[in-house]
Amino acid sequence: MNFQIEGRVAVVTGGSSGIGFETLRLLLAEGARVAFCGRNQDKLDAALAQLREAFPQAEIVAARCDVLDAAQVAQFAAEVTQRFGGVDMLINNAGQGFVADFEQTPREALAA
Repeated sequence: MNFQIEGRVAVVTGGSSGIGFETLRLLLAEGARVAFCGRNQDKLDAALAQLREAFPQAEIVAARCDVLDAAQVAQFAAEVTQRFGGVDMLINNAGQGFVADFEQTPREALAA
């Protein structure tokens, strides 16, 4: 495929596993420069190692960041801006599930 994104900067939240990780692989295969974040440092480190092995010439930034924490998001954004100068694509993939009957779900869980 040719998505014409070579050299473009893509940010993927929740990129350390699953759909986010596979999205990173696709972006890197197309020549994009990428930054990704997640909450689990071990998963981030493992994902970064796999991506660097598969794409040794790629420009990749990985950072621990909980997207529900505004200060962490600001720090991640500053790091990405410093490294790449800006962002062309943002893929908001971070998420978490909460399994319960709606009637039993606490209001606080819905706000998160």
